[in-house]
Amino acid sequence: MKQSINLYSIINPVFIRFTRLLKLSFLATTLLLIFSWLGEGGTACAQTAKTPPVGRFLSDSFDVGKPVYFSLSYQHNPSEEIFFPDSTFDFSPFELLEKQTFFSRTEGNVTLDSAIYQLVSYEVLPVQSLRLPIYHFHSRDCTQVFSQTDTLFLTQQARQILKNQKTIEPAAILVPLEDQFNVSIFLGVLALVIGLSTAIYWVFGRDIYKQWQLLKLQRRHLEYLRAFNRMLRSTREKENTKDAEKAIIIWKNYLERLENKPFATYTTREIIDNMPDAKLAEALKNLDGIIYGQVKSSKMNVFLEVLKDGGTKIYKNKRKQILDRQTA
Repeated sequence: MKQSINLYSIINPVFIRFTRLLKLSFLATTLLLIFSWLGEGGTACAQTAKTPPVGRFLSDSFDVGKPVYFSLSYQHNPSEEIFFPDSTFDFSPFELLEKQTFFSRTEGNVTLDSAIYQLVSYEVLPVQSLRLPIYHFHSRDCTQVFSQTDTLFLTQQARQILKNQKTIEPAAILVPLEDQFNVSIFLGVLALVIGLSTAIYWVFGRDIYKQWQLLKLQRRHLEYLRAFNRMLRSTREKENTKDAEKAIIIWKNYLERLENKPFATYTTREIIDNMPDAKLAEALKNLDGIIYGQVKSSKMNVFLEVLKDGGTKIYKNKRKQILDRQTA
């Protein structure tokens, strides 16, 4: 029992290795056949040593870009089925323009098939060659047989032109065109801008208008404060009634713009009637006495401060009116 087990343990690895070797040999043979098939040109038709077809150009020379003709004919057994290259074949360095085939002619045991290919070449090589195959069709595959190589030569005239002309000159001269105004694009952009502006105004119009009014009101108030404070400072330092009078004029002009009333031409009585404020009325009367009655007072700047506060109060009321009106 021990001997049979030892014999199996020896034979089994050898058998496994032998099996793997057979598989690798089979795989290598298959790959070799595939690569040899691809090396034949990658087609399903293998080349054989059958009688080659007859292929030749119908002229000895060619010009670049002008058609040339290549004749291909083949004699074969009537029972054989053959076919000629078509537009899928690579005719390099030529390009196929047209293929013309002819009916088969059979005499005895020989059948003649032929075709003429109209080709063109855009290469400038002085010598260009071509050979074409025919294909024998079989039940499982087909074989290809090439004709002898035939050669064309570039004409002497074309060679002379290429020799004299080092570079190819353009046949047409490019002229820069003037820029033209595109009316269609302009109208499209204009319509887009108008549409967006209308949509923005419809959604945010009230808020935008409110902020614009508040901004304009604030800017005017700051200008008023700068001018009034300058006169107030000069009055406090120099006790000059002329500066006090200028401060009152600035104050009246500012009220006129705020209330849209002719405060600049109003008398003190008319101002008090339009602005019923006891403290403001007292300050105006005292300033009239100082400026026009030549009554000296050390409180001239205090009375001007009352006027400034009155203007600021009217500004705040005007701002509140704008906010309330837009909210409503």
